[in-house]
Parts: sequence; structure tokens; C-alpha cells
Amino acid sequence: MKGITKVCMLTGLVLALSLNGALGQFGSKVMTGDNDVGRFLEDFSAPMNPNLGYWDTGSNPGIYDDGDTIYLDVSGNSIIDANDIRLTDYYGYLAGTKVISTDNDINKPLTALPGPAAGIYYVDLYGSQGYDFQDPVYILAMTPAVLGARTTTKDVRLGPVCGLSPGTKVLDYHPDNDGPAIPMIVPLSAGGPVATIRFYNANGNVDGNGDPIYDYSDSVYIDISLPSVAMGGYPFGFVVANNVRLSV
Repeated sequence: MKGITKVCMLTGLVLALSLNGALGQFGSKVMTGDNDVGRFLEDFSAPMNPNLGYWDTGSNPGIYDDGDTIYLDVSGNSIIDANDIRLTDYYGYLAGTKVISTDNDINKPLTALPGPAAGIYYVDLYGSQGYDFQDPVYILAMTPAVLGARTTTKDVRLGPVCGLSPGTKVLDYHPDNDGPAIPMIVPLSAGGPVATIRFYNANGNVDGNGDPIYDYSDSVYIDISLPSVAMGGYPFGFVVANNVRLSV
């Protein structure tokens, strides 16, 4: 990756190892032997449709910039609801925290990320086969295409990279700017996503149809264990090594 030195890669790996293994750490990757390995994970039932969006909190109204706050919009309704997840910091609210009804960002409007192929990608940092522990994960907010996608200014880290924390945005001078990126969860990907956003139903509650209910106590993951129903797979998965924790 352009601009990354061996020292930087070592720093990023040390930070990743320090984050991982601790349950409830936003942006950490699951490691073999973690207490949550093997937990049953649920797809979000319709009409929920988890999507990415941003609240226009930056200095340039109407334009996505480095001051805007990105959310996992769980219902996909373009409104900040309770239990949506902040994926970047917003003033006193840290990345990975869930919105509650008394927070001052509740009910604010969300806008789709500007890139035609915006989504969740990873960078194959060490040139291995496929996605693995060392590979950093990003929200690519600006990318125009899946093929040839690269990290750029205002993209968001979903894990630690070169000493930079999960939930921070890539800036022009950062060493992980302009790295080649590979799609993980991208709606426009012709090959289909290789991961699914799922949740652990911590309290086991279900609705009248027996479908799991997502709420505040539930942990959210980028899950690589099994394909989702949308990909002709399963409505469930399991916590496995290299899943990414998206909530605290």
C-alpha cells in the first residue's frame, strides 16, 4: 500500500492485537479463543435493512466532508433511530455506541454516502489469499466503482490502522490513503458480498412471528461465517475468527 512502511504495519498490528480479544471493543476483530466465538448470529429481519448513512454535521452543508457523522442505519429508513450505531465519533458520543431516545442525534436525517459503490471494503495488506486478521476494514464513502476501489480522504476505518483508531477518517497525509480495496459488503458488487452484518440476540427476545428482535443489548458484527439469505445462503451465522465487532 502506498506510503506504508514496515514500521507502520508493525504499529498497526500491535494496536490490533491490543484491541482484539476484548469483548465490546468497537473495531476489534474476533480471535480464536475469544469468549464470543461460536455465538449464534441473526440476520436482521425484514423490514430492517441495515445501511450506511451520514448526518450532515460538517462545515459544508449538503456536501459529505470530514466533519460529518456516519451511522449504521439499522432500519434503513434514513432517520437516526434508537439502536442505530455511530461509526464515527459525534461530540461526546464515541464510535460504536448506540443511539438512545434521549440522545441529541435521535431523529436526525441521514443521507446516503456519495460514492456510487460506497460500502464496506478491506485492504489486503500483506498480499495473502482473501481476507484475514491483518487486513484493515474500511467504509469507502467516496469510491465510484467496486473494481479498482482505493481508500481515499474521508473514508472511515473500522479497525486500527498504523496507530489510528477505529472510527477515524482517512486524511490526505495518512499512510493508509490510496490503498487498493476489495469489497466485503457493497450493494453494487456483481459477485455479491463476502460478509454480512448480523447481530447476537443477547436477551433472546422474539416477535409474534418468532423472528429475533434487535435491541440495545445486542452486539453487531461484520460476519464472514456464512452467506446471508440475500446471497442464497442462511438467515444466521456464527461468531468466528476475523469477524469485526461494530458495537461496544
